[in-house]
Formats: sequence, C-alpha cells, structure tokens
Amino acid sequence: MGLDVRSVMLVGVLLSALTVLLLAQVGRAFPAERRRHLRIWTFGLLVQPVAWALLATRGMVPDPIPVTLGNGLLLLGFAEMARAVRGFQGLPERRLALWGVVLAAALLLAYFSAWHPHYSARVLVNSTAAVAMLGTIGFALSSAFHRGGFSAARLTGGFAGLGVAVGAWRFIEHALAPRVAGSLLEAGPSDLVVFVYACVGVMFLSLGFVLMHTERAYEDLRRLATVDPLTGVLARNGLSEHGQRLLSEMRRHGRPLAMLLMDMDQFKAVNDSLGHEAGDRLLRHLAERARLVLRGEDVLARLGGDEFVAMLPSTDGAGAGVVAERLREALHHAHMLFHGEEVPVPLSIGVAEAKHGDSLDDLLKRADLAMYRAKRAGGDRVELAPAG
Repeated sequence: MGLDVRSVMLVGVLLSALTVLLLAQVGRAFPAERRRHLRIWTFGLLVQPVAWALLATRGMVPDPIPVTLGNGLLLLGFAEMARAVRGFQGLPERRLALWGVVLAAALLLAYFSAWHPHYSARVLVNSTAAVAMLGTIGFALSSAFHRGGFSAARLTGGFAGLGVAVGAWRFIEHALAPRVAGSLLEAGPSDLVVFVYACVGVMFLSLGFVLMHTERAYEDLRRLATVDPLTGVLARNGLSEHGQRLLSEMRRHGRPLAMLLMDMDQFKAVNDSLGHEAGDRLLRHLAERARLVLRGEDVLARLGGDEFVAMLPSTDGAGAGVVAERLREALHHAHMLFHGEEVPVPLSIGVAEAKHGDSLDDLLKRADLAMYRAKRAGGDRVELAPAG
C-alpha cells in the first residue's frame, strides 16, 4: 500500500504528545477527586510516543529491542487506559491482571523475535493483548448503551469496540495466512489499519474520556442544583421540575394530586439550645421518617430552612390528610436521639388538593396557609386547605 509506516509512526508520536499536553491542561479544571483517573490515562498516553519512537528504530537496532519494548509499551499504554476507565466507572481497576497480560505478551514477543523469529506469531500475540485491553474499555462502558440518548461513554465505548474489530481482523488475517518473515515496515492492509487506529484512535479515545469527565461534572452540578445536600431529598429547583410534571399529568389523566407542606414547631429552639449540628440532624431525621411513610412515586423536597413539601400523585385531599396524620404520628413516636438525649419532633402540616387550573405556586400558597392554621392552633397537627 502507498502509506508509509514510519510516517504513521511519526503522526502517532506527535498526536500522543499533543494529547498529553491537552489532558494536562484540561485536568486542572476538574476537582481533585476527579483527577486520579485522568492521571492514569495520561501516563498511558505518555508511554505511547516512546513506544512509537522505539518501533521506528526497527532495522536500525536488533529486532528484539523495538519489537519487545515498543509493542510492550504500546500495550502498557492501553492497559493504563483500561484501568482508568474501569476506575472511573467505579469498577475494580484490575491493575495486576492488566499488567500481567502486558508482561506475558512482552515475553512472548521477545521469544518470537529473538529465539524463534516468526512475524505472524508476534502479530497474533500483539493482537490478542490489544483486543483484551480495548475489550476491557468497551466492557467497562457497556452500561452506557442501555440508556437512551447520546453520551460520551457511548462514543468512547463504541470507538473501543472499533479497535476490537480491527484487531480481530488482523488476528484472523495472520491466523489464516501466517508469515514467518516480515515486519510492520512491510505492512499489509489489516496491519496498516491497526497502526492508523493505534496512532489516531488514541486521540479519539482520549477526547471521549475527557468528555466523560465533563459529562459527569455536569451531572454533579445538576444534582447539586436539584438535590438538597444535607437531607438527600429534592431541593426547591428539583421540586419545581417534578411538581410541574405531576401537575401536567394530573390535568392530562384527570387523577387527583395533593400536597403536604411540613414545618417543625421547635426547630429554632433546638438550634438555639443544642446547636446547629442538632438542627441538621433533626432535618435529616424528618427526611428519613418521611421517606418511610411516603410511597415510591411520591415526591419529597426541602423548600428551605425546616420546611418540607411532599407531593402525592393519585391522592385526593382526604387521602393526603390520612398520610399527613400518619407522618405526624411517626415523628411523634420516633424522637431524634442526640448525644443520648431524646429530642421530640412536633410537626405542623398543611394539606392542599390541586385544582385543575392550579400552578405550583398556587398549590404551595394554599398548603402554606393550611400549615400556618395548624401552627396558630397550637402546632403538632394537620390542617386541610378548603376545597373551594
């Protein structure tokens, strides 16, 4: 073929070096806890230019050196990338297993280069190890293909799968027509495709890995905006999103929808007498008890301070009143323990059933008025907003 293998190697060296510089700069933008896997990936990239430089010396130095060290370093680079992806996905990194494959491949490459020279045997060893590394990356990202929509993990996993395919093609070609003599400088079609993938593909895999970090950082930010970090329930922004959806479903299907607005009667007194740690524990205690009483389809959110909201789909005002009493009783009989001291959790709850034309703010206002009636009546009670 017309493509010069040494030119491909030079491209590989330049792209690997450029990608390392890019990752080094990009990594600074991520939180410290997110940088570890980028560092592992960057190390995998760092060995690639050295590997290509060694392979380019083929014919200038004894074959076992570039064949064993060059291919071994390429495989080590892919092993580190596989380890980085597995760690990023929360899977065991399997460092010893991956390095073990690299070491076994390097020893076999040395054997088929120095003691029993056989070009296709080296290709079979190299292809098997490369397919194992790229297959590890693809497998670690396979869960991304079970979710709808485009994601960086799907892009990276798909490109790793492409690498598995070209590696398998090269393996099959040399298994069916083995050649004792030969070198990568006399590459056939599958050899060249694999070399081009190993050079250029690393850049695309790296881009996908960086995008995976960016995607996760965006998800973290979105979660921070929609989830209350103290209690783990929805924050006000999350309530707005879910509340609008529930109201739309109520209108579309004609099913009832009710809201509970809860406020602790002695929260300020607990904060003042026992400190903010006790106040935070009290908020978490309420959230935990509420989760036990509410159904899976109910939506629980913290409005701010000690105010919580629960939206109950397919529940009318009377049914919501029963749920509110059950919740109030659950807290009445399960005091919070703080440093061995029982802290009661009296709760005022306002209940409102949504009307067809209600906005989320309308529903909140009526539940809020009912909750303040409960407080004015002495607290630790449930009040229903008027149906009219």
